[in-house]
Amino acid sequence: MSSTTKILIINADDFGYCPRRNAAILDLFRRQAISSTSLLINGDYASKAHKLATLHHMPIGLHLNLTEGRPITTDLNRISSLVDAYGMMHGKMGLRNAIDQESIDMTHVEYEIEMQFRQYRQWTKNEQYPMHIDGHQHIHIHPMLAECIARQASRFNVKYIRVPFDQAILTMSNPEPFYQTVVEQACNARTIFNRYGLCYPSYFIGLTTMGQAMTYDNLERRLKMFTLDTTSNITELMCHPGYPSDTSIGGCGTGQPDEFSCSFDRQHEFDLLFSEEFRQLLTKYNIHLGTYADVDQCYK
Repeated sequence: MSSTTKILIINADDFGYCPRRNAAILDLFRRQAISSTSLLINGDYASKAHKLATLHHMPIGLHLNLTEGRPITTDLNRISSLVDAYGMMHGKMGLRNAIDQESIDMTHVEYEIEMQFRQYRQWTKNEQYPMHIDGHQHIHIHPMLAECIARQASRFNVKYIRVPFDQAILTMSNPEPFYQTVVEQACNARTIFNRYGLCYPSYFIGLTTMGQAMTYDNLERRLKMFTLDTTSNITELMCHPGYPSDTSIGGCGTGQPDEFSCSFDRQHEFDLLFSEEFRQLLTKYNIHLGTYADVDQCYK
């Protein structure tokens, strides 16, 4: 590739959540419209998803989940602070609030992370660990969790990690507070990840292009900004494509998919990524699809 070529990793999150999610992500990969996927390890259809990825040689990472549904750990006494009275994890904001209240035992967090890595390894033919990791609802960059996640990643020989430092948030006059916090935490997490030798694309797109916000014009603006950035030749586009879930099939150990999963937003992302117009957009800006293995060039 020439020096002006830009590389785009398109990673589809939440693989394993339900059959229709699995089917949509696989359809995109077979069209060469995405690069890789991240496995929601406690998803109701995670085992089947992993088999599909193996069958079709789709690069797959681990979507660490510490917030939603049932944990992988079966002995809940080992992670009692991480779950409620019903054995469910505390939720996107519930876990964050519990951490702020200092009611989470970090040894419980580390144990659940370890169990998720070991579950992933158990499903692989050669007992391999994932190539890359990211966090469900961006929990992996939380300042109280980033260190233990990086430590476990290093322990299990994971080389690549997502850093959702979406520069578009910095240009917005009134960004959603949650995503502003994500960007701030991502910036700080880089120092921790660097210390553990974890690698990541230095550019990221995704916080401002989810659901109905994933439009052709919006993506073109973001990709054009990326091509004009002289500090990075590789970026990740985070996406959440899927066919809308059946209302009673799927979830994270609950058998009940959430509203976003059943909505048209997932289909909307799928349709755009699958379109010929999006393929032409990448050609227009001389952008080629790559994988996390291409991140190595940023560290040479």
